[in-house]
Amino acid sequence: MSEFVKIATTAEIPMGEMKGFEVAEEKIVVAHTEKGYFALIDECTHDSAPISDGRIRNGELLCKRHGARFDPETGDVLAPPALVPLDTLELKVKGEDILILLDE
Repeated sequence: MSEFVKIATTAEIPMGEMKGFEVAEEKIVVAHTEKGYFALIDECTHDSAPISDGRIRNGELLCKRHGARFDPETGDVLAPPALVPLDTLELKVKGEDILILLDE
C-alpha cells in the first residue's frame, strides 16, 4: 500500500534550493524551482553522487561531482556524463507540509 508521508516544510527548502533526506531507507532530494517542488532519488545515475550536494542552476539540477544536469520535474538527463534519468517520486504540498508518496 502507498501513502503520502511528510518529508519537510516549505520553509525548509527556499526557492532555488534543494535538500536531501533519508526516508524508509531511501535517499531522496527535494528541489524547489520556479515550477514548484519536486522529489527525486538522491543519486546521480552517472556515479552515484548525491544530487543534493549539487545546486539548482537555470531550473536544472546540477550534480556537483561531474556536472551532469537533470530536469527536476521529469528526472530526464539534460547534459552528460549521465545517460540515465533520475527516478522521480510523487510529491504534493498540503498547507506548509511537503509530502511524498512512498510504496510500502
